[in-house]
Amino acid sequence: MQHLYKTEHLNEHQYGFTPQKSSVDAVMEVKHYIEPHLARGGVVILVSLDVHGAFDSTWWPAILQGLRKANCPRNLYYLAQDYLNERKAFITINSFNMGKNIIRGCPQGSYCGPSFWKIQYDPVLNLQYTHHTRAVAFADDLILMIRADSIREAENIAKRRNGQNRNLGRKQQNKI
Repeated sequence: MQHLYKTEHLNEHQYGFTPQKSSVDAVMEVKHYIEPHLARGGVVILVSLDVHGAFDSTWWPAILQGLRKANCPRNLYYLAQDYLNERKAFITINSFNMGKNIIRGCPQGSYCGPSFWKIQYDPVLNLQYTHHTRAVAFADDLILMIRADSIREAENIAKRRNGQNRNLGRKQQNKI
């Protein structure tokens, strides 16, 4: 993760699991983005998006692709790849044992779970936003801010943006 912070690869609008950033910082960014527009009589729509079962649905190929895209050092990439390889979950009830191969998700409470999530979620924050829109995230929660001169214009922009987020979610096999 240190490599990603040093190279400033991760989007600055992700406030969750980020050193020196908090939920208050995320709220202040929202305020600073919408307040001047409202003062001029504009319209603002805030769309709140949540990824259903975010950590349980973290898609490993997206994590590895994000690491490659960030030019992660090979030794760290291979470490992550090995960590995600051949994982299994086991349950024992009385004397019955059952195991299943795991192909997605981050172990809850793990040190790397939040980092893996941020790597996978970064493309959502890196979508091509216009001067009318901005996205701010705190972990798996996303606020999409839309500024416009009329309600109709704001609604049209919101529909287009939400469609783009849903398409990316499907690509990464997440439910938004």
